[in-house]
Amino acid sequence: MRKLKIDLKNDDDFLSIKNILQPFTQRAYFVGGCVRNTFLNLPCNDYDIEIYDIQPKIFDELMKKLGADGVGKSFFVYKYKKFDLALARYENKISCGHKGFEVSICNDEQDGAKRRDFTINALMVNIFDYSFYDFFGGVEDLKLKQIRHINDQSFKEDSLRILRAIAFACRFDFVITDETLALMKTMDINDLSRERINNELYKIFKTSKLDKAYKYFKQLKLENSIFYHSTNNIEFDNLLKSSQKFIKHDGLFLYLYLNFFQIKKKEFFVKTKIKKYFLKYSDQRFILGSVSDFDLAKISLDLKLCEWLGLWNQDRIEQAKKINLFERKFQSQITAKDLLDQGYNGKELGIELYKIKIEEIKKYLKELR
Repeated sequence: MRKLKIDLKNDDDFLSIKNILQPFTQRAYFVGGCVRNTFLNLPCNDYDIEIYDIQPKIFDELMKKLGADGVGKSFFVYKYKKFDLALARYENKISCGHKGFEVSICNDEQDGAKRRDFTINALMVNIFDYSFYDFFGGVEDLKLKQIRHINDQSFKEDSLRILRAIAFACRFDFVITDETLALMKTMDINDLSRERINNELYKIFKTSKLDKAYKYFKQLKLENSIFYHSTNNIEFDNLLKSSQKFIKHDGLFLYLYLNFFQIKKKEFFVKTKIKKYFLKYSDQRFILGSVSDFDLAKISLDLKLCEWLGLWNQDRIEQAKKINLFERKFQSQITAKDLLDQGYNGKELGIELYKIKIEEIKKYLKELR
């Protein structure tokens, strides 16, 4: 039996958990992401602990004593600081939706691991002696950099796992195995709420593998279900892939997608219920092809060019630096107060202010030459 250590020996919260569980069980395990991340040399901010040999009533009493919050009592799940604690369980699908499960206590580690989505998330480490269990080849899949589901039936019971597979593939730069992709193609995400879909999208948007996500969206025919739009354009594919080398921002995908395909943004955000946070980035100026110094300077009236999502290649970056507007906004010498003093007001004031700023930009660029 292999041992894998997760170092929390000096963590007071973890020691409190061990002390309160130890009189009742020796079968409590780190599971999921914290074990997976150990193999990937990635940090972990949250820890899932799965517990055996304790009855629900006693477990509830222990969690109250610990000061844990019941975040899913019908699923025997509690939250304590950065730890999620849960009794091992079976889940039997009895109705639609992610809450439509009949839950019962599980007393076998392999059965507990079997209900998880992917092999890389089914690894287990005992919190007392650090013994390690890998029932479904998760370590090998980590080495092969692949996402593979465990069980056909349980996987199909929650269609969110389609998007989770894509999110993991993008986050770790893994590939989804052919057999898992084949199963995903038989599933439908239209039973999911927009909130659940969007929560996975936000994770995908934070990765630097947006082109991989987009490829899977199209391969699995998900694009219309997610964005209510269907596309097929090699120029966009190339732009999405190349831009990520220069732009690291969670607003990049929607900025490119909505502007390249000229999708009506307000309608899009109403329909998808995606956070309005992304709208302000999607509204940034979008220019395909070559961009002039004049255009760059106009954009810099509103933001530093290093913050512009359109600065997606080396040529544009060098151009912004050359006109000395990469890390600063264009500084106009005119203010609204100056024009108010001259008698301008309302819409007329805004138009005149912009005209003067444009003339300042022209003068500034002429002096640079």
